[in-house]
Amino acid sequence: MLKDEFKIGLNDYGNKPNLKEEMTKAKVLIMDTNVDDTDEIESLLSGSHVELVIAGSPEEAIDLAKRSEIALVIVKVTPDSLSGFDLADQIRRIQKNEHLNIIYTTDYCCTSYYNNEVMLSGAVDFIARPFIAGTLKGKVDIVINQYLQQKRLLEQLEQRKAIEDGLINAKQLEEDAGIAKKQFLSTMSHEIRTPLNAIINTVNLLISEQPRPDQVEDMDVLKFSAENLLQMINEVLDFSKIDSGKIEFEEIDFNIRKLIAGIRQSMQYGMMKEGIELEFITHENVPGFLMGDSVRLAQIFFNLVGNALKFTKKGKVTLSTEVYRDLEDSVEILFRISDTGIGIPEEKQKDIFEAFTQASASTTREYGGTGLGLAITKMLIEKQNGRIQVESKPNEGSTFSVFLKFKRSTKNQVQERPLKSAEIHSLEGLNILIVEDNLINQNIVSRLLVKWNANTDTAENGKVAVQKVKENQYQLVLMDLHMPEMNGYEATQKIREMEGDYYKNLPILAVTASAFVEDRKKICDSGMNGYIIKPFHPAELNSKISRFLEHKVPAA
Repeated sequence: MLKDEFKIGLNDYGNKPNLKEEMTKAKVLIMDTNVDDTDEIESLLSGSHVELVIAGSPEEAIDLAKRSEIALVIVKVTPDSLSGFDLADQIRRIQKNEHLNIIYTTDYCCTSYYNNEVMLSGAVDFIARPFIAGTLKGKVDIVINQYLQQKRLLEQLEQRKAIEDGLINAKQLEEDAGIAKKQFLSTMSHEIRTPLNAIINTVNLLISEQPRPDQVEDMDVLKFSAENLLQMINEVLDFSKIDSGKIEFEEIDFNIRKLIAGIRQSMQYGMMKEGIELEFITHENVPGFLMGDSVRLAQIFFNLVGNALKFTKKGKVTLSTEVYRDLEDSVEILFRISDTGIGIPEEKQKDIFEAFTQASASTTREYGGTGLGLAITKMLIEKQNGRIQVESKPNEGSTFSVFLKFKRSTKNQVQERPLKSAEIHSLEGLNILIVEDNLINQNIVSRLLVKWNANTDTAENGKVAVQKVKENQYQLVLMDLHMPEMNGYEATQKIREMEGDYYKNLPILAVTASAFVEDRKKICDSGMNGYIIKPFHPAELNSKISRFLEHKVPAA
């Protein structure tokens, strides 16, 4: 493109003013004390797309060069006190003109002296009079065209830089927005989960204290509502983590049949309660053991089967599993989740995987939910290079088909992780410090621990906790993270910095409402031994603490 434009300027630049109509005409400064010579140059350059600026003295030429942007200087070499060479040198000392184009003219022959001076001065040309017709104009046109091309390139570079700066700013704004979003979600997670912990565990305490039959139903409603709210919060956080790419997938051996059986068992009671038939079909060609992320696969099943359950009032929900493609070192499994529920209109089927979207407003009113379940499911599947599709008819039901590829397991038998026992261990003899600024949660945790025969002490912030650890002998500290005066991270670091093995080995368990991976890493980096996420089930808290029953903590 530059070559073509150069040809235009070279051949017929004067007749092509549209090349740069939008740009101010390039200024050509003519410095010659002889008016006749100046008139001659003006005549020769007539028709060129330039603006001629005439200077009758070197001083006037310098003044014009300071006030205007000059594209080319045509200066006559004379034996005056301020020669043409000296004049050109002074004009170039003006910063904006340091790369100025210069053509020298002279009435003298082209002696070697002038040729050498021209080369040393960096001029673009040297022309002796009398001028050959068209020579001056052609050379001026070439120089001006190059000047305009250079100016255009500089403008493009400036525009590109402005765009790049804009992209950098946009990226920074996006990153800042991401940080703000994460901080907001983390704060909201803490602010909502903390009172939820109080509600759920108060209900658990009440249920464990043998309530009257008429109270049990009210407690069940309260617990169901609180756990439903917790599920919505978890969905929002899950969506945020997946959407921001803050999610990793495991690749471990797992028993797919056992996983599916576990899903069925956990959902069986709800199905029976609703009078819905639950059917799981695993074809014989499905390998017993695969390699992949069984936790995320279970989440996909819970979302899709739970979704089918929610929108099916009567009939059947089916999860079928079969091999779709048998590959050399992997296998692609097809999972079909079918129901006899309300179905989805065809025009809405493409929208149901969008975040915060359901088939209709009436669906949201009647069935509830965040509208994130299917969005999360689709993202989990696609992050593993799988795909999901739906077939549905209103009032006849829906079928969701999930295609996921797994590596073949080289093991015939996988050593299963032991299931968490629901058994409650006695904590007799344990002195436990509860560091929690929320008095309701402080009271609930204390009541649970006392119920398990532990001795409890409390601190309302990290500063008080550090002092109490100095003054007392504890076997374990339950440390909240977000507290006034001194947070849990700072308090833990203060304890670990104290002299003695007791302070370095004292088990400190973080109690946090944050579900972000970065926060969990920060917990470990600060010197804590583990964490439990609010709201927690009493059995989960008991199980976490009981791991430290045999932990020998040196005396202070």
